[in-house]
Amino acid sequence: MKLKSIIIKLIIILFLVCPLQAAELENYYIQTSFHTHHYSQKDYQNNEQNLIGLEKHYSDNDLCGIAFFNNTYEQDTFYIYKGTNYHLFSVGRTEITAKFTYGIVHGYDDEDGRYSTWMHEMGTFPAAVFSFGLRREPFRLDIIPFADAGILVTGGVEF
Repeated sequence: MKLKSIIIKLIIILFLVCPLQAAELENYYIQTSFHTHHYSQKDYQNNEQNLIGLEKHYSDNDLCGIAFFNNTYEQDTFYIYKGTNYHLFSVGRTEITAKFTYGIVHGYDDEDGRYSTWMHEMGTFPAAVFSFGLRREPFRLDIIPFADAGILVTGGVEF
């Protein structure tokens, strides 16, 4: 029941943040995180992001979306964004893709003074995320480098 509730909330928020545009809607994409790896492997780092996200994909390759996840510091965080999908080339029926998104991240909190990062000082901040991946309809798999800190592997299904 909890997953169904989260998906319904994602769809409602997505319609509010990204109303239908002149570009024709092609599909929705629901995704989750499969693997996270931090390069530094510090004790406090969370490698279980539990990401769940929903994107609206348009026929002109633009997209908008929202993702909820537990950040590196195990804090509930969300990312509201717009962006573009890029088809790089195909190998058989599998597409090699790239994606660039930009938006707002909220959820880094340092009320107790444990962390001294710029993200915690801001709490809410602009972000840009680049990823590359594989797409074989209706499935996608993406690798997302997050700065010099690590990588996140996500995947999902388009519908």
